Amino acid sequence: MIPNPPLKGAPHDDHRHHDTQTALTPGTIVRCPRYITGENTGLRRAVVLGLWNEDNPKGGYRVYFYTLGPASFSPRTVGLAFEREIKVLGTLEVLSERTLIGIYRGLGEFPGSTQVRNRAGSHAHRLRTARRAR
Repeated sequence: MIPNPPLKGAPHDDHRHHDTQTALTPGTIVRCPRYITGENTGLRRAVVLGLWNEDNPKGGYRVYFYTLGPASFSPRTVGLAFEREIKVLGTLEVLSERTLIGIYRGLGEFPGSTQVRNRAGSHAHRLRTARRAR
């Protein structure tokens, strides 16, 4: 028996849906809900730090809500977001020098953030060098 074709607008037809081959990379800027004790506190901008569980690509992403202060679990500025909740906004390279420096400082020595922290710092340095060269 041939299955019915998917309906237009079905979740699997959504442009935000990612399969495991197009998983979000660390440094992707997203908008997703922030949860505190199971309660949605609204959509916030965040940067993807990586997969929540490296062995399970469908287990969600670790995200840092960089507009809320330094990375920590208390207060919760780092959390979990699932693919279906995420809207991709861009990459670190589209952010301003000031925002990149904030991300670099905010991540500090937070575990598992080295790749994103270094990328934000190096791009902020490139932007600063270009600004000073003018």
